[in-house]
Amino acid sequence: MGLRWASACAALRAGINRKQISPYFDNQGREIVISHMRDTLKPRSAPEERWLFFLTHALQEILEQTGTKVFEQLPLLIALPAAPAMEHYSAEFLVQELAPRLKVVLNPDKVRIFTEGSYGGYSALAAGRRLLRQHEAPACVVAGAESMMCARTLLRLSERHRLLVEGNSDGVIPGEAAACVLLSLQGKGLAAIRGMGFSREPASLENDLPLRADGITASARAALDEAKLALHDVAFRFSDAAGESFYFKEQALLVSRLLRERKSEFPLWLCAESLGDTGAAAGLCGMLWAIAAWTRRYAPGHRAIGFAGNEYGGRAAVILESVG
Repeated sequence: MGLRWASACAALRAGINRKQISPYFDNQGREIVISHMRDTLKPRSAPEERWLFFLTHALQEILEQTGTKVFEQLPLLIALPAAPAMEHYSAEFLVQELAPRLKVVLNPDKVRIFTEGSYGGYSALAAGRRLLRQHEAPACVVAGAESMMCARTLLRLSERHRLLVEGNSDGVIPGEAAACVLLSLQGKGLAAIRGMGFSREPASLENDLPLRADGITASARAALDEAKLALHDVAFRFSDAAGESFYFKEQALLVSRLLRERKSEFPLWLCAESLGDTGAAAGLCGMLWAIAAWTRRYAPGHRAIGFAGNEYGGRAAVILESVG
């Protein structure tokens, strides 16, 4: 899709996708469709190598804006997938890998890692807001990165019947991406965070509880309350939903419960249509697409609401507003 923010978002706008048959098969011998950058990395390269590659490129754009001296002092709040054996990557590991790639000196004490899927990107964003509001830092970097191009992840999805394969149209296409934003209370930004909300959804793909969208509704209501807005004040939505009908039902229920004034259009932007399921990067990818739309003046309005969640019930919402 692109290794720069502008080019990647232009591809999203154009509806370009990178979906193709992978070298992997599920346990029934069915081909697995994936979304990856085949001309950049070898298909069977390690997942850590893949997401580190994308994360480096995302951080490089921030580094170019701030300069090395400022960048080295910034807290880094990064959403990542779980490490092999469901362990967590350490700050020391991340510094060891990123510092030589970026040619900077990084302090592990300034690095915090979130392993909560797409929800983790918004958790990192909320943590960054707290840092700024408590005057612990003048600015911080929030990022998310994941690659699902590995047999372990594909097997887990396959065993839970969550892959889009022949015979299962209600599944996801595994993808990979990284996204990065610079948060600051100083200077003129490209967009402002007006509100955030977090909640839990009791219903899931793994249980038989009825889906009422309580989690996503509560998180959206909290974000709207902080922003002192109603849902009809928002021009469009973006979401990490990646193909499973469960998450689209959530969106439909959310709108039916919170939208009090009729809107002729309420677009739902989905990065997954081009990128596939990008896990920990998905929520932030949607944010960056919305911001790009404002800078290029093709967004349907100056406010947007974004959603991210995870398979454990975490639900998060963010209200963004253009300041251009």
